[in-house]
Amino acid sequence: MEGGLHDFSVSRSHSRARGWGIPVPDDPSQVVYVWWDALGNYVTSLGYGTDDTAYDQWWTTSERRVHLVGKGVVRFHAVYWPAMLLSAGLPLPTDILVHDYVTVDGRKISKSGGTTVDPVALAASHGTDADFAGGLGNLVHRIVTMTHRFRGGIVPTSAPDESSGPALLDVFRRASRAVWDIVEEANRCVPDAATRITERLTPVEGRLPAAEPLFARLQEDTRPA
Repeated sequence: MEGGLHDFSVSRSHSRARGWGIPVPDDPSQVVYVWWDALGNYVTSLGYGTDDTAYDQWWTTSERRVHLVGKGVVRFHAVYWPAMLLSAGLPLPTDILVHDYVTVDGRKISKSGGTTVDPVALAASHGTDADFAGGLGNLVHRIVTMTHRFRGGIVPTSAPDESSGPALLDVFRRASRAVWDIVEEANRCVPDAATRITERLTPVEGRLPAAEPLFARLQEDTRPA
């Protein structure tokens, strides 16, 4: 930004973009600039320009509009995107949080670079449980807050206690499995309970018209997702 800001084109030549992009109407030599198209999804995915209330809820009236981005796309989110929003008269992001590259063996994750992570293998190794998102998120928030408050935002360089790592991981996995055992058992109980209710109501079915919606609702609510 110190070098000055200039207008940027919302299209690219077909040859420069190597054919990648949405064709510009009435000009086959141009395609829509991929970042112009991509950044707009932040609001169009919420229903901008339609009657969808999600746009007002999550963008217009929300107290915070937070972007979490990698350092390689800061220019697009901190310069181009605000410019697009200002030109349209729309609210700007309140926070843009930038993180370093996610790496594998010290190398940036990249499909073109061949440094990727197999999501199937990752799920098999670590599980797909999301039940701990709240608690885990709370823990991360506390640690980050304390690091900024007492350490000036710098993570201590002292060596971690390696002996506690495997034990904590084992506790996490066993706790995760226990939660899912409860979830699975509860899912088994729901249709059983509905069946017992239905069996008790069956003798009066047809004689109590008001009960008909209840039968239909039980069948709908207990159907597997």
